[in-house]
Amino acid sequence: MARLLGLLLLLGLGWLIVRQLLGSSTRNRDRVREEDNDPRFEKTVRCARCGVHMPLSLAYRSNDGHVCGEPDCSERPDKASRDRPR
Repeated sequence: MARLLGLLLLLGLGWLIVRQLLGSSTRNRDRVREEDNDPRFEKTVRCARCGVHMPLSLAYRSNDGHVCGEPDCSERPDKASRDRPR
């Protein structure tokens, strides 16, 4: 009986060791995949005319700073024409 329990204990330990070794390589592969899917953050700028924040790649360079691509904003000559009734 003691030999049977010893054999089961050895088999159990062997199984845990093998599972640990195989599991760590699987976790490393999953971690690499997650790192590939991480979002890449981009610098944001504020529109000089309407004040909206946008990624730098979507902004247009203007004399007074960065401008968004909205037609209403792009037509404005400067900040002074921003007066709206509230």
